Amino acid sequence: MANAIRRMAEGSSRIVERYLPDAFLFAILLSFVAYGLAFAFVQPSETYATHARLVLTDGWYGGFWGLLSFAMQMTLILMTGYALAQTDLVDGVLSRLAAVPSTERRAAAFVPLVAAVASFVHWGLGLVVGAIFARKVAAEMRGIDFPIIVAGAYSGFVVWHGGLAGSIPLVLNSTAEGGNFLLDDGVLTSTIATGETIFTVANLVLFVAVGLVFLPALYYLMYPDDEGKKTTIDPAQLEEAAADGGEPAAAVAAPADDATVADRIEHSAAVAWAVGLAGMVAVIFYFAVPLVNDGVMPWNNLNLNIVNFTFLFLGLLLHGTPAAYVDAMKEAVENVWGIILQFPFYAGIMGIMSYAPEGSTSLATQIAQGMVQVSPDGALPAIAFLTAGIVNVFVPSGGGEWAVVGETLVTAAQTRGTSVPRVAMGAAWGDAWTNMIQPFWAIPLLAISGLSVRDIMGYCVMVLLGTGAIVLVGITVLPM
Repeated sequence: MANAIRRMAEGSSRIVERYLPDAFLFAILLSFVAYGLAFAFVQPSETYATHARLVLTDGWYGGFWGLLSFAMQMTLILMTGYALAQTDLVDGVLSRLAAVPSTERRAAAFVPLVAAVASFVHWGLGLVVGAIFARKVAAEMRGIDFPIIVAGAYSGFVVWHGGLAGSIPLVLNSTAEGGNFLLDDGVLTSTIATGETIFTVANLVLFVAVGLVFLPALYYLMYPDDEGKKTTIDPAQLEEAAADGGEPAAAVAAPADDATVADRIEHSAAVAWAVGLAGMVAVIFYFAVPLVNDGVMPWNNLNLNIVNFTFLFLGLLLHGTPAAYVDAMKEAVENVWGIILQFPFYAGIMGIMSYAPEGSTSLATQIAQGMVQVSPDGALPAIAFLTAGIVNVFVPSGGGEWAVVGETLVTAAQTRGTSVPRVAMGAAWGDAWTNMIQPFWAIPLLAISGLSVRDIMGYCVMVLLGTGAIVLVGITVLPM
């Protein structure tokens, strides 16, 4: 069995290395594909010439700037997660963990487990922790196959939409003012607490099954036996990568005796602690007041804004000075440039997918409706999983994707008497699932590790196949 899995992984890697385009080119090609599909399948309200122009302007151009606030939330999630991973506390924990595996094969299994745990807590933290941890493991075991452990680091990301920063469950737990469009449109009459989505038996069992059992086992079996098939990393590359970013941003040297007042404030631990503690007190009140007054459990108040707020001030607190935190954030910016560049293009694709002249139905809604129509009784959560997986290839953003398919899936669940939280979590896992073949979110991890998407995606295809089978069954039969 192990030999068969290794051969499949090696074959997948060869195909991906030969045919997969660069991540930015992938986004451009998807833009053309989405345009062609919208032109062909979205009913025009006027002539075809006008239709072609409107798909381009109202759809693509209009969508380009439709997700700026959400893009900023996503950027901050990644940056705050990166900065937190750069603290001495987190870095020290990773260094000790990197020394735990005793063999290369065990290390290959251990990396996705650590990445999955970090991704469940915070997806931005998971991407950064995974990349840094892979580098630390490579430094401990210089002969290890580097691409496969970096692939393992990215594979842990497959659990993130079922975690604490999952976009879909957090959107459902937000108010209309906080971005829950289903409340604003009257599809839902109340928020759906995370106790009904993230913290259910089904979701937690899926996290354990995928993140803590399947991924480690798969990478253990995929790891090559033949020394000639390994791709190691030159120690000099590790040292160069460390110099360029990825090591903890230790507190900047104390200012000289003749430093200005501004310099002393920038290097003041008292300022960092005062602001950091103030932020953490605000977080405590954010959760405590609803708990005391209304009995609302803390996990039922999680949303993207409070996650960002918590990691922002926790990072400042742990870095110790404002100057050190600024340095960490500068490094973070260097590793999110790909997302900043590509997010508008994917927003444009989302605009095309949601484009619908009066009297017509958008491409994304047609996909969702078509999948719902062919679903047998009791299979709607699985259909939501597959639908979200398909749409995610074009719109690799949980919140953005939910904006174009959420109403169709929720309405179908209500009509059929199916659990709306179960269907929503099916969509959440589906969104994370096809990230294994969608290179968008791998960009920051690849920037830190120094690899290209072709180096890791072949192994991720194997993850796609295995997790697809696990989640399809689990989201359908496990108790919520």
